[in-house]
Amino acid sequence: MSGVVVLTLAGAAGAVASPQQLTLKGPKATRFGHVVDFTGRLSPAAAGTRVRLMRGKTFIAGTAIRNGGGYKLQVSLGRPGPFHTVAGLVSSNPVTVRIVPNLVAKLVGTRVAGEPLVVVARLEPDFAGSVRIQVTRGGSEAFRGSFSQSARVRLGTTTAEPFDVAVDVLPAPGYAPVGRKLRVALRAPALALGDSGPVVSEFLRRLNGLGYATPSARQVFDEDVLQSVYAFQKAQNLPRTGVADAAFWRRLAKPAELVPRYRRPTSHIEIDKRRQILMVVRGGRVTLVVPVSTAGIAGYYTPVGRFAISRKIPGYDTSPLGVLYKPMYFYGGYAIHGNPSVPPYPASHGCIRVPNFMIDRLYDTEPYGETVVVY
Repeated sequence: MSGVVVLTLAGAAGAVASPQQLTLKGPKATRFGHVVDFTGRLSPAAAGTRVRLMRGKTFIAGTAIRNGGGYKLQVSLGRPGPFHTVAGLVSSNPVTVRIVPNLVAKLVGTRVAGEPLVVVARLEPDFAGSVRIQVTRGGSEAFRGSFSQSARVRLGTTTAEPFDVAVDVLPAPGYAPVGRKLRVALRAPALALGDSGPVVSEFLRRLNGLGYATPSARQVFDEDVLQSVYAFQKAQNLPRTGVADAAFWRRLAKPAELVPRYRRPTSHIEIDKRRQILMVVRGGRVTLVVPVSTAGIAGYYTPVGRFAISRKIPGYDTSPLGVLYKPMYFYGGYAIHGNPSVPPYPASHGCIRVPNFMIDRLYDTEPYGETVVVY
């Protein structure tokens, strides 16, 4: 970029002196704080003449004209100008240099689901524009906001689902746009009995949406939550650790679809002794998965075959197999019933134990005559 201003001087007799020209060249753009070169020439040359670099009326730097008329000024720029030079009575045309501001954007905190995580953004210089932060999760915008000079935004980490953070500068005049993209991949926490936090209620919500037995929403990993984890691990053929570990979270992101073994009748109950789960089938689809414990004591067994619910007791009932809570009898003294202890392995006298928080629901929804298939 260059400009020329011609100064013409007339002598006393009207003679015209040689005109002076002052040129200025500079970069089209530079990063904030970087040293750049402004160069130019005064002609006819006048070695030793002082030349000043100005931004408007503000002095930036000065030097002397060299032999041959050339000059060079090295300066660190924070503002875009326009700039011009002055040598005596001669001025150059203005030159504008776009400034690329420094954008600092970083994540502060542990990258673990459920733990605090903050995106911090800062603009240098602080008058170069405003900062915009956009958070995208699962292809949908989760947050957008604009801030002057700096920002601090707390990110949602209740799930281990990855998301993207875009930090952009909305530049002031003379400054260039700049942006940064941060890909956030959270590590799944290993949650076990006694842990707490919003991530507990989040994975319960997801399990419930997939049709697994879950207690009412809560943020504490208690005995009922443990049964929900067991239900998922059993149905998905995962190790029955009772811990929401990395394998649990990976499968929760891409669970295997459950398909009933039997299509008729379209509404029935299936008990899968190998996986130790009860599946409620409606319209030929699995709509509910409940963890169970079948016979596991020497000398006892859980009958296999096709049966039907024939008797229901609304409270506790004493049977040859023990005291049963809300039993639904399907074959003699064998019943589906509630129990405070439902380990992830066979441990009953022959009945089908389900968690107490689930027997209330099953008792109310499973009618007399409902088909029960045990295999």
